[in-house]
Amino acid sequence: MATPNLASALRRSLLIKVISKPAPSREDLTSVIELTASKVVEALQAQSMTFYLVEGNDIAFKHVFYSPSLWGKDKEKEKQFQETQTKLLALKLPLGTGNVGKVIQTGESLFFNKGGADAASLMSMAKTTGFEVNSMLTVPLKSNIVIGAIQVLNKEPSAGTDGQFTDKDLTLLKEVAEYSSALIQRMVDPKFQLGADDTARFIAKLTDLPLVTKIEELEIDDKLIEVTGDAIIRREGIFPHKRLSPNSVAVVMTNPLDFAKRESFSQATEMHIEEVRVVSATLFDSLLQKFFKAVKAAVPGSEEVDISSVADVISTAYSEDGKSDVKAKDLESEDSAPIIQLTNRIIEDAYVSGASDIHVEPMEKELLVRYRIDGLCQEKLRLPKQVSNALVTRLKIMCNLDIAERRLPQDGRIVFKNYTKKNMDIDLRVATAPMKDGEKVVMRILDKTKSTLPLPALGFSDENLARYRECIRQPYGMILHCGPTGSGKSMTLYSALGEVNTPDVNIQTAEDPIEYTLAGINQMQMSRQIGLTFERALRCYLRMDPDIILVGEIRDKETAQIAVEAALTGHLLVSTLHTNDAPSTVARIGEMGVECFNISAALVCVCAQRLLRRVCKNCKQPYEPKEREAELLQKAIGWSGQIFKANPSGCPTCSGSGYKGRVGIHELMVNSEELTEGINKEVEVAQLKRIAMKNGMKTLHQDSMLKVKMGLTTIEEALVNVPPDLIL
Repeated sequence: MATPNLASALRRSLLIKVISKPAPSREDLTSVIELTASKVVEALQAQSMTFYLVEGNDIAFKHVFYSPSLWGKDKEKEKQFQETQTKLLALKLPLGTGNVGKVIQTGESLFFNKGGADAASLMSMAKTTGFEVNSMLTVPLKSNIVIGAIQVLNKEPSAGTDGQFTDKDLTLLKEVAEYSSALIQRMVDPKFQLGADDTARFIAKLTDLPLVTKIEELEIDDKLIEVTGDAIIRREGIFPHKRLSPNSVAVVMTNPLDFAKRESFSQATEMHIEEVRVVSATLFDSLLQKFFKAVKAAVPGSEEVDISSVADVISTAYSEDGKSDVKAKDLESEDSAPIIQLTNRIIEDAYVSGASDIHVEPMEKELLVRYRIDGLCQEKLRLPKQVSNALVTRLKIMCNLDIAERRLPQDGRIVFKNYTKKNMDIDLRVATAPMKDGEKVVMRILDKTKSTLPLPALGFSDENLARYRECIRQPYGMILHCGPTGSGKSMTLYSALGEVNTPDVNIQTAEDPIEYTLAGINQMQMSRQIGLTFERALRCYLRMDPDIILVGEIRDKETAQIAVEAALTGHLLVSTLHTNDAPSTVARIGEMGVECFNISAALVCVCAQRLLRRVCKNCKQPYEPKEREAELLQKAIGWSGQIFKANPSGCPTCSGSGYKGRVGIHELMVNSEELTEGINKEVEVAQLKRIAMKNGMKTLHQDSMLKVKMGLTTIEEALVNVPPDLIL
């Protein structure tokens, strides 16, 4: 029989989707549904297949398939099926409707055959399907909740089963539903995450390989591990635990389908991988810690040296006893191996730590290195002051800056893959400035492999999300985002462009720098050195038939005037400004010399935003707010009840900080007749704010209090970032 082979191919296809993209997006949803549907039809030889997903209180038809065997050579009948398919894809059913509704409601599968007790139900289905139904399988798409269902009707006549499905078919369909539902749930719900143990279990089942859940289950050859070495094991993600012959080994992996890593491991060790077992990422890390916790690479230039090891070598060189193989004079050149190594390790360590910025700061007696993680700067290293010049010069060389110029600020960019053998495709935006004790360098990390998040994952409230989506679908006008550096403005703009990016729309951007690469969008990098400014790019774009224009930032009078001109001449223009809140953005553009009547005519909306640290969901503590806190919540959102605070001790998940990740808060001011009138009359910012609030705008403070109520952040974090509204 061909079915087991087809089932295996199906499993492998789904597996590759699951493990090759750790954070799939909503854009992948259609392709995964189509993949699942085609493989189900192929494996079960079904005449008809329908894929359903729950959307709010409705059941939506996401994919409908009819086999050509249903119409044969009858063109009229084929047309009827095509029309039915189109109608169904536009249709939504209330939850609880029919057999599909029952499956979604109960989470239990249904299996009907023509000769069974439910034959009457199959006969009645013929009225809606347009063909006789002999057998039906309906299984739920179930992860932590039921998110939909898959239904197949009739085996193909060529299958020789009289159109009847079997128990084996039901088992296969349930298995497919289990794994595809986990993947789909990750796309539609950004909060849903598969644990390391669950991922390993799925992979083991899908690849038919043994699963290891405890270190004790492995027969471990210490000599083999020592011979293989820490560097190869970490780089390839393959842990050899047993020698099976002089040239073959048994290994454990988190991703056994990564054949490139397997080939690389074999080439590096000259050992063939004969047996593979699956482990979770957590267990793999435990193996590394157990066998390599005392190992420190000491070879200058090695790609596997950790940052603390390099820092220790450098500090020892300058210590009073001077007992180090590296001499202090060797560290005062930007070309020395330890300095090159230190520079790379700082960048790599910051990237792995999830930092957004790296600060290299000269102090009076030492050099301080800090990372900005989740919006807060954290000290990472203290180095001897003598290293400062060599380290800064090395960074300047990496981004082609003038190493002789130490009196003026400079800007540059590091393409890091040119300086490392590791698989890190990141760029760094570099700014240097002369300080009292030497030159300071700040590097913004731009991850080129990082994809944008869907709008619902950015922290918009349901009301703000609906209003913002209406705004970005306007044919023309100006949409502005405001807030300080690092408040998520660029991510929101990119996510918005991702929603409206279709083949029939021409989107052009002018950016400095290009932070994310989006397929299907024309992106231009600004370069002041050659005169390529936002103003010049905008003038160019107005002659290039754009529908939507993104300008990285409106910085001056010329850019502001051309931006408004573009918005008034049939283009949708989106950009950013540095203002504190949405109403003050109007005054800021006015200060740039744009007439108030042009501002009111061009403006679609202004979105002010901030990023607040998320309270760790693993260790957050509930409590009842009192006095001032209770008053703030009641006044802002009319809430009195339990909220959460950060655990002072933290937990391993949040590295002891009590916070993990960030969530956006938004102040969305949508233009209206009353607001237009206020702008034209040049009323004060406070009055504009009152008008906007009267028209439904929630202020940053109100939205932050809403996030506190929802348990996403703490009231302390909200008040640190946004002061209470005086006009509430």
